[in-house]
Amino acid sequence: MSDIVRSLWNQIASWVPTKEVHTVVVKEVEKMNLGAAAGKNFIRIAGLSGGLAVIMSAYGAHAFNSKTEDTRLKNVFESGNKMHLIHSVALLGVPLTRRPMLVGTLMTSGILIFSGTCYYQAMTGDGRVRKATPYGGILLILSWFAMIL
Repeated sequence: MSDIVRSLWNQIASWVPTKEVHTVVVKEVEKMNLGAAAGKNFIRIAGLSGGLAVIMSAYGAHAFNSKTEDTRLKNVFESGNKMHLIHSVALLGVPLTRRPMLVGTLMTSGILIFSGTCYYQAMTGDGRVRKATPYGGILLILSWFAMIL
C-alpha cells in the first residue's frame, strides 16, 4: 500500500511546476511586505490618534456640563470624537490595503479636518471653521472607497 501511495504522490508532484509556483509565491510575499512597510507608519499614527481620541472623550465628558453649556456644542464635540475614534481603529487596517499611502493619507487628513473642526467649534464656540468639516467627511469617505482600488 505504501508503494502505491508513494507512486501516486510522485506522479502528482511531477504535475506541479515548482519553480514557477515558487517565483509567484515569492513575488506575492514581496508585494505584501512592501505594502506593510509602506503602511507601517499608519499603525503608529493609529496609536497616537486613538490615544488622543480617548483623551478628548474624557475631556468632553468632564468639560461640558449639560446644565451650563450649549447642548448643540456638546453634540458637535461628540460627533467629532466618535468619528475620530472609529477612524483611529480603521487606520490599523491601512497596511493591509493595496495602496496604503493613499488610504492612510486620506483617512488621517479626514480625521484631522473633520474631528479637528468639530473639536474647535465645540471648545471655542466659533462656528467659522465648520465650513471645512464636510471636506474632512469627504476625505474619510474617499479613504474607505480607496480601500477597494
